[in-house]
Amino acid sequence: MTVTEPLARVAPAPPTAPDKGPHPVTRRRAKAGAYHTAMTVLVVLYILPVLWAASMSLRTDANMFDADQLIPHPITFEHYANLFAILPDFGRYVGNTVLIAVVGTAGTLLSSSLAGYALARFTFPGRRALLMVILLTLMVPAQVTLIPQYVIFRNLGWIDTPLPIIVPMLFGSALPTFFFRQFFLTLPRELEDAAAVDGAGRWRTFFSVMAPLAGPAYLAMGLLTFVQLWNSFFVNSIYLQDQSQWVLTQALQSLVGRYNSQYGEIMAGVTLVSLPIIVGYIFVQRWVVRGIAFSGVAN
Repeated sequence: MTVTEPLARVAPAPPTAPDKGPHPVTRRRAKAGAYHTAMTVLVVLYILPVLWAASMSLRTDANMFDADQLIPHPITFEHYANLFAILPDFGRYVGNTVLIAVVGTAGTLLSSSLAGYALARFTFPGRRALLMVILLTLMVPAQVTLIPQYVIFRNLGWIDTPLPIIVPMLFGSALPTFFFRQFFLTLPRELEDAAAVDGAGRWRTFFSVMAPLAGPAYLAMGLLTFVQLWNSFFVNSIYLQDQSQWVLTQALQSLVGRYNSQYGEIMAGVTLVSLPIIVGYIFVQRWVVRGIAFSGVAN
């Protein structure tokens, strides 16, 4: 009987390192670079029309349509002087616009935050049905209810006054109400329980505890509402037919009809109207983003 030699052991091949792709730090940097590139492109797309309007307002008539003059040379402020000469009541239009925007925004914030808080915290029959009805009103175009509202306001004698625009804002609207409801759902109920232990009622709890914590939501919705009212034209042109009651958008629209060739004055007006919104957003944009982010957390 023959004894076979044991088979020689074959040394295993060294393991190959798995291909993990780019380093995690490299991937994060690539994502951050792509994000900032996309945001830069969007900023340029959004801000370029405003810069172009401001540039045209500072150009001379001879260089008005020169595509190579984003930075105008020479710079002239003649169009701004002509604007105030063409619209001697420009200050009145600014006052009318500020009145509608400020009072309408304040009324919307107060009424919508109260309604949103009630929908978020109170339990009563039909709460979900009421919320669904409020959200369904977002799908109804404003033109559908325009004629009935106009008839009501005409019978009240409110035409050619800011009341048809301001008064409805005092009773809230669907989107701000839902916005505040979502924000209040993110706040812990223990805060209200602690306030109740200290003897605070519903009103005291809301104004002393919940409303201060909802500061970012108030800033976000306040800016969005203010911009909407500041730039509004269609509704204002329906109710404000008397020239003494015009707002800025109506005054600028009149320039297009009467002074069709004076583009410098038109662009000067557009720049002046846009400037307060841009400056205001620069100061509060951090809190606006925070308020919108928190309002989308809860279901």
